[in-house]
Amino acid sequence: MGENLVTIKRWNEIQEKFTDTFGWERGIELMLDTASHIKREKCVYELSLSEENNLVRQLRRVYNKELKWQEKENRK
Repeated sequence: MGENLVTIKRWNEIQEKFTDTFGWERGIELMLDTASHIKREKCVYELSLSEENNLVRQLRRVYNKELKWQEKENRK
């Protein structure tokens, strides 16, 4: 049970970062689109450690890519 709480806490921290940076709707959309490819039929708290690590890695990629795109658009 304790392991699941860490996963949920981590998910909530990532969600907060996405929504703070990209806004509520876009942040949640980016997270869910990315997560759907990894978690498939599972809930976030049901992921194995390797699945969780893959999810976090993918979310970092999406976050960085989206952040760079927004910065580029803002400079125009």
